[in-house]
Amino acid sequence: MNPLLVHIDRRQFLYLSTALGTGLLAGLDSGPAAAADGQDCNGKRVVVLGGGLAGLTAAYRLMNQRYEVILLEGQDRVGGRVLTVRDGFDAGGHAEMGATRIFSTHAATLKYVDLFELGPLVPYDTGTSAFFMEGSRFAPPPAGQPWPIAEMSEAEKANPYAFLATYLGPGFEMLGDVNAPGWPNDQPSALELDKFTVEQFLLRQGASQGWIEWFCTLEGNVRRLNAFAGPATERLLAGFGGEQPTSIPGGNDRLPKAFAAALGDRIKLRCKVVRLDQSESEVMVTYLDKHGRQNEIRADRCVCALPFSTLRKVVIATPFAADKMSAIENLRYMPVARCAFQTRTRFWTTDPLGPLGGLNLVGSDTFAGRIWNTSSQQADPNMGMIQSYMFDADATDYAAMPDRVETMRQHIHDNLLPGLTSNQVVAAAEKVWQEDPWVEGGWAWTGLAEMGGPFQARGRPEGRVHFAGEHTSPLIGWMTTAIESGERAADEIITAGCT
Repeated sequence: MNPLLVHIDRRQFLYLSTALGTGLLAGLDSGPAAAADGQDCNGKRVVVLGGGLAGLTAAYRLMNQRYEVILLEGQDRVGGRVLTVRDGFDAGGHAEMGATRIFSTHAATLKYVDLFELGPLVPYDTGTSAFFMEGSRFAPPPAGQPWPIAEMSEAEKANPYAFLATYLGPGFEMLGDVNAPGWPNDQPSALELDKFTVEQFLLRQGASQGWIEWFCTLEGNVRRLNAFAGPATERLLAGFGGEQPTSIPGGNDRLPKAFAAALGDRIKLRCKVVRLDQSESEVMVTYLDKHGRQNEIRADRCVCALPFSTLRKVVIATPFAADKMSAIENLRYMPVARCAFQTRTRFWTTDPLGPLGGLNLVGSDTFAGRIWNTSSQQADPNMGMIQSYMFDADATDYAAMPDRVETMRQHIHDNLLPGLTSNQVVAAAEKVWQEDPWVEGGWAWTGLAEMGGPFQARGRPEGRVHFAGEHTSPLIGWMTTAIESGERAADEIITAGCT
């Protein structure tokens, strides 16, 4: 999500910061389990399923505690939904098709960026965003002039940013303390929030339909998201005070590649897990190698960092508890799509509306969603890199279009950025995550009233099988929560000792 709440004044920022609390941020930077200090688990084997950041982190942490680790990844690369595309782009260009932003609150991510010496992180540039709403393209009006959005109240038109604290603040307060034992089941206000979509919640706070539409040009098409999950993920954004997000120089996939380099031949690529079984003393994993041959690994424990959309395709020979099996079967994933264009120039700096810039270059109420500008992260100082970032219905609409990359370019040219001519485009790339058979979506999509019991089952161990992944965190969709979940799963095994 991308709130771009840079127009909140300091008093509003402090209000929101107080509502967020500090317990969450402290909890993200967990160290190795104290019970493991000095123990020697050499010869005890753990098999890790999935080579995304969660699985890589778990494997790395266990390796450093002297466990024998084997990581199975079905694809020919590690990283999962951290996907940096370089092929086809000129002058060393790259486009992030998955995880894009890192904030100062992302303690777990920052820890490993420092550990692997991947920094210093590069901030995205700043600038004025354009908007396209209700068929019109415009820049934020000068102070004292109303925003041209018909369905807003007069007060909202004067400064819609001023209502962010009013409409969103109560949601943060209702979440309560995410680190409290039993959360969220023992906090009625959090479970009350879980009953509404983002749109329903904002309407209950007094937001006009026009303000909600404007909000969705900043955040993306969040209206159908669970109102619990929406504010919960916002807690990891430091954008409320105007802090610019950052990325790893040269591409965010350098982080999973650094994990992979450290793990070495413990990682087995193109190994598709087809069966998972366990007894009281061991776990048995059956997989197909790159030649299609069936193999079996026996291990003392297992970390399952597969998205549930992938785990559904695995035979679970020893069924887990009924609520875990239900969670695996029913968890949905959000449709997400990206369509990126490398451009000869950064033509938006001479846009007819005035110089445009920043990560969120254009926010729209069209299927294109937001146009993100990652030009500041590129090696070439003159060429540009922009992308349409779509999710929910926008992503499914895009996926169904014929000749969709050219359709997107034409749409952007005709409506959002008139300079995106065919001659301006050097190269293009796309990623439609719901078409990816290894995940079938961009991030876990929690429905209404699912953050109580159903959520608690997602990350709970089942015998000798432990679970990691962004879907096991209430703060879905971020690198830092995937990493933290991998640490948690590894620490469950470490704390249990060499048994």
